[in-house]
Amino acid sequence: MKCRNMECPFSVQRSGSGKSERLASNCLVADSVKEVSFSKGDFIFSQDQQSCCVFIVTRGVVKIVSVTPDGREQIVGFANPHKLMVGLQSLSNDHYVNSAVAETNITACKIRRRALLSAVTHNANVALRLIDALNAQLAMTRSLMRAVEHQSAASKIAALLLLLLPTTGRSSKRFVLPVSRVEIANILGLSEETVCRQMADMKRQDILYAPRGSIEIHDWDRLRAIADESQMIH
Repeated sequence: MKCRNMECPFSVQRSGSGKSERLASNCLVADSVKEVSFSKGDFIFSQDQQSCCVFIVTRGVVKIVSVTPDGREQIVGFANPHKLMVGLQSLSNDHYVNSAVAETNITACKIRRRALLSAVTHNANVALRLIDALNAQLAMTRSLMRAVEHQSAASKIAALLLLLLPTTGRSSKRFVLPVSRVEIANILGLSEETVCRQMADMKRQDILYAPRGSIEIHDWDRLRAIADESQMIH
């Protein structure tokens, strides 16, 4: 299977034959993969649903949600073409431990759980790449925890924005902002008013511009400094 998602843990990159042809990729688990699409707001799977597959996002953003015992929904992670496989916990559980919701229109590779586990058994390269995917998920979880634990509201917000935005090709171009200000507030334990005020301060200092549903970062260095709590907004 040829695929252009170079961030997929199971891709093997090859150079294209034509001058205008980009790098293409062969998939190590091609026999187990089906390409699927979801519209914004669709559930890819629900918490406690019987598990069957994992998903690798090739376009768009997926929100990972956990329902607490008192019925509240808590965002616990995100997945985009640069971060995470969706549903990895299902490899060792018969049911999904979280829900996955399409935050934008998405395209993803759907990999059957049993077929992936079989590939792991017979192909050490697949096993090593799966370990890398698990490590990436742990890194995302740790980064999200660090963002929440920052002392100032500004540093919390800056750290979360850096976590959500693509890790490559960063410039002043506009990105989709996969969460609302209300969701940012819920993730970070802040009020919506505080989030709006802090982002307005960043806009006034020309660090970012965030019209509804999108964001432009004008000063990545300053945003990183705020996330590191070494340069606070006053």
